[in-house]
Amino acid sequence: MALATIDICNMALDYCNIRNITSIDENTKEAKKCKMWYDIARKGLLMNINASFSIKRAVLAEYTDYIPVYGYGKAYALPGDLLQVLNLGNPIDDNLYQIEGEYFYCDEKIEQVFIRYIADITDTTKFDSEFCDLLALKLAEKICPALTEDEQKTQFIKQLATQKYIETSAKYGRDNRMIVINKPRFRQSKVMQGIQNFNYPVR
Repeated sequence: MALATIDICNMALDYCNIRNITSIDENTKEAKKCKMWYDIARKGLLMNINASFSIKRAVLAEYTDYIPVYGYGKAYALPGDLLQVLNLGNPIDDNLYQIEGEYFYCDEKIEQVFIRYIADITDTTKFDSEFCDLLALKLAEKICPALTEDEQKTQFIKQLATQKYIETSAKYGRDNRMIVINKPRFRQSKVMQGIQNFNYPVR
């Protein structure tokens, strides 16, 4: 059974041991805090955890009526739902391309650009159960201090979120193995970087 945004918010409130809400738009402190932090937590996790359901591939369309002011010969349009580029389909030297704003700039010698990227998935029916639980924990970590003023409870939720992040990241790592010279080391680096980005303590 797919979970809706309100279900994930109520899971977060359950972790905080706070009453549930009926709508994220209701005029309550609980709903306002959930609405404030939900998208921030969702996007942050998507950009750091490489969830299988959020990975897409695309062939970029070239802008025929636009040329970069300097430095590159071509500009391509990035997908509207792009959060983060993972890698390029064809080997392209780092000096031959640059991503700036809505543009992908590249050398004029490059004929076509294929990218693999993290998409901004908002449809909760695409989320798997692992991601839903992790998102609920991350949201709980964000809203717990303001709603409970209980430092001990907040720290406990943070510890749960840290452990869940590591487990879920490892799962997606098995699903989407990176093509690198030293896979285990690279994957561990990715996990540790994600932990640091979320200010999780590394023990």
